[in-house]
Amino acid sequence: MRVTQFTLYNNFLLNNQTTLSELNKTQTELSTGKKIQNLYDNSTIYNNYLKLDTEINTFTQIKSSANFALNFARESDTTLNDIVSTLTNFKTKLINAANDTNDITSREAIVSELKGELNHLKDLANSSINGKYIFSGSAFNIKPIDDDFNYQGNDKYVKAFLGSGIEREYNIPGSELFLGRDNDYKKTMTVNIPQYNKMKANPEFVVMGADGKLYIDKNNPNTYSQDVAVNEPINVNSKIRELTGVEDIDNGNGTYTSGTSYFYIKGRRPDGTTINTKFSLSNDDSVSDLLNKIGEIYGNTVTNKVVDVSLNDIGEIQITDLNSGKMISDFFMVASNKDEASVEDLVKNGDYIVEFQKSYYPSAPSLDTITSNNSNFDNRVFKFGAYYYNYKENREAIAQDKVFDVLGDKGIDSNGNVRDVLGIIIRGTDTNGGVKTIPIKLDSTTTFEDIMRSIKNNFGNVDVSFENGELVVTDKSVNKTEPSKLSITMTAYWDSDNDNVLATHDTPIKYFTPKDSINFDKLWMSRKDNTILGNYSNIEKDYKIILKDGEKIIENNPNAQQYITNNSVIMDVMGSDTSPQTLDIKFRDINGELKTASITLDDNGSYFTINGNSYHIYDTNGNISPAHDIIKTTTELDPTTCEICTKENLNKGMTFKQLGDVISMLVTNNLPLTDDASSYNEAVKNAKKEVETGIDDKGRFYLKDLSNFKTKIDLSISNKDSNIYFQANNSLTIDSPQVDFFETLQKAISSVENGENFANANSNNPRDIGIQGAIKAIDHVLDRVRRSHAKIGAVSNEFDMTIQRVDMLKVNVETLQSENIDTDIGEASMKLNSLQLSYQALLASIAKINNLTLLNYLR
Repeated sequence: MRVTQFTLYNNFLLNNQTTLSELNKTQTELSTGKKIQNLYDNSTIYNNYLKLDTEINTFTQIKSSANFALNFARESDTTLNDIVSTLTNFKTKLINAANDTNDITSREAIVSELKGELNHLKDLANSSINGKYIFSGSAFNIKPIDDDFNYQGNDKYVKAFLGSGIEREYNIPGSELFLGRDNDYKKTMTVNIPQYNKMKANPEFVVMGADGKLYIDKNNPNTYSQDVAVNEPINVNSKIRELTGVEDIDNGNGTYTSGTSYFYIKGRRPDGTTINTKFSLSNDDSVSDLLNKIGEIYGNTVTNKVVDVSLNDIGEIQITDLNSGKMISDFFMVASNKDEASVEDLVKNGDYIVEFQKSYYPSAPSLDTITSNNSNFDNRVFKFGAYYYNYKENREAIAQDKVFDVLGDKGIDSNGNVRDVLGIIIRGTDTNGGVKTIPIKLDSTTTFEDIMRSIKNNFGNVDVSFENGELVVTDKSVNKTEPSKLSITMTAYWDSDNDNVLATHDTPIKYFTPKDSINFDKLWMSRKDNTILGNYSNIEKDYKIILKDGEKIIENNPNAQQYITNNSVIMDVMGSDTSPQTLDIKFRDINGELKTASITLDDNGSYFTINGNSYHIYDTNGNISPAHDIIKTTTELDPTTCEICTKENLNKGMTFKQLGDVISMLVTNNLPLTDDASSYNEAVKNAKKEVETGIDDKGRFYLKDLSNFKTKIDLSISNKDSNIYFQANNSLTIDSPQVDFFETLQKAISSVENGENFANANSNNPRDIGIQGAIKAIDHVLDRVRRSHAKIGAVSNEFDMTIQRVDMLKVNVETLQSENIDTDIGEASMKLNSLQLSYQALLASIAKINNLTLLNYLR
């Protein structure tokens, strides 16, 4: 009996504790609203809870990130909308400025408004949100556009976290917005000298032949009567004689034969190959024939057009690449009545010259002789095709300038050696036809007035003047239409026999500089304060040549149609793939001394030469650099696997950085002591203490004089066949795939200030593309901004939808989490009631059992 009671008692305690535990657990569930309180209560529920809680936290992070990105993108969207509106207003003002009825006052008012729009656009570009600049890329704390309108940010995108492995960009870097590239756009270029019908502009020289046709004859004027002179732009139907003004041939008896006009063209084709050619057309041909011929030179065929060649409203030739994304095409042209070996010979021999492009860039000395020519339909006026520039004062020369201040005291002989100039000899015939030879010995006191005085005193009834940097001689003994007997040739000499006497037996020296309208690329680079800068942006070709084990391989260039960098290989830019190629260097060193040198790019080893000494050009590994990339395959034993393997060794072609290194050594007079890598690198190191060289972000070569605020250095780099150039009197680019937002706006304002609808070399800035060109360029900028606007609008919508989606997902997960861990109140209440009843029944049963005794069993 005692055993039974003890057993019942133990069972009671166990059931009591179990029931109390369940009651307590159920009461806790009801009071806390949670099914479990600890991990060990139910690991499945707890693990599901943690998993769902992690998802909720992730959604919270996504929403926070998306909210910031949305606000950033919306601010960008709003700002871009303002930029589009402002650019539209800018364009409207440009269109108003193109109205021919605007006077100077009206144009100045428009310029003032445009400058206001420009500054407003700069402020918009510098917009920020919460202290973060929205167009600086990832450099949030850097103002993107500085006071000089240069971009200061980076090209990085910033991304918002939208889930595991999912990120979205939410900014537009200024490098894309303000400096981007649109490969669906085409390059358009133009010359800048308006071309008028020379027969209608000079009716005094128009004659009617026996065949009833009109011809040009400067020796038999006034045989055909027509209206007064008018300036009428040429068109595609104009005759070549109307464009060039080249004379026709008088056969006598009133019959004429059409003259011949020669066209000299230089530049680059869209594929990067060099154009350096000459062709002729009959004066009876049309201008459309000329345009078609130019198209053929650029690659047009009957079945495939590469470029479109046309005329604008003032007779200027414009060329457009028909393949989008191309950047390399370039153009330069002159015409003449003579077939010469080179354009320089036109100046040297005093030929009739028709100019199509000029920029007033100073030329490097390249001619020992210049001859007067009559190219302007006035038989009284003679010019020399030479342009004079005062380097010390950075302006056009005037009569009072000392010759040495303009042309220097040195020239270059036929062997490329620099010589002291002794003087010039002026030869020719005076206004009466008398033969003249006038020597003028030059020294530091000789001025252009002295030369002008010698001409005036010895060549008859003439006037001599300086006009726009050119020496002009006027024959006063004849009228405009009468033939003149005057002829003048000037030749410079160095003292080849060391007798200090200027005589005809001395040796000619290259001392004169042709004006840039007849000089494509033998020009000094621009100089400002301590910086030398080329104006031409070099572009990498579509292909590159690699020499692999002696075999020539043509590969696609991964950097095709991109601006060059310091690491670009020079031959990947050259308009010819032939090696060797020679760069002719004319320079004034850091002390202002005129010198010459050459750089030879050779696959057998590149080198540079100065003063008769040659030095190889080394790379950073101590290898002599070839012209092209060269790969040599070798068979070697792999020390790790002990197997025979092949290895390709690359010797990279000479780069633009190496070009800069050589130029640095030349201009600072830091030359290698011996021809080896160690001495070469030491010379480069010393040179870099005095100058800095490199390629800027637009593919232009630059040099900075680190020792002088006003540098004396001048630099000209050219190639005999114009396969590469760094400064050029080339065509102007109206539009191209590459965009420079603020530079385009500034050029547009400059065009309005000049008051020219089209590019015009006779304006205040000959490199301006004109208002019409500016409108075309602004259209491109507007299109680019609109694309960015559409892109950021789509980004804003995406983040907005992301936030909505995350909110919905978060609610769904929170519901699942609630279902997983939250207490079911009804179920728990019923369970509590059941447990309470069971517990009360248990207590009653135990009480009854506890009251039982042995007597209950004995009854």
